[in-house]
Amino acid sequence: MNTQENNIPLLQEVLEQYQNGTLDMTQKARKCYMSEKEKYLNRVAWVHNDELKSHAVFRGLAKQNARDLLRNK
Repeated sequence: MNTQENNIPLLQEVLEQYQNGTLDMTQKARKCYMSEKEKYLNRVAWVHNDELKSHAVFRGLAKQNARDLLRNK
């Protein structure tokens, strides 16, 4: 793996930055892995800024039920 591939975060990391307000919103889209399995398989996805709000809402709903759907355990 090259250095650039090592810097691709998981979706859960991007969402945490988004919810904390520390995400650079000047980028319109960013690469990320949807899960650890996708990272292992090296399947990169693109997430646009307008999708982050939807992902954050769904993650919040899942956490209300004491289950974070992004963490595959």
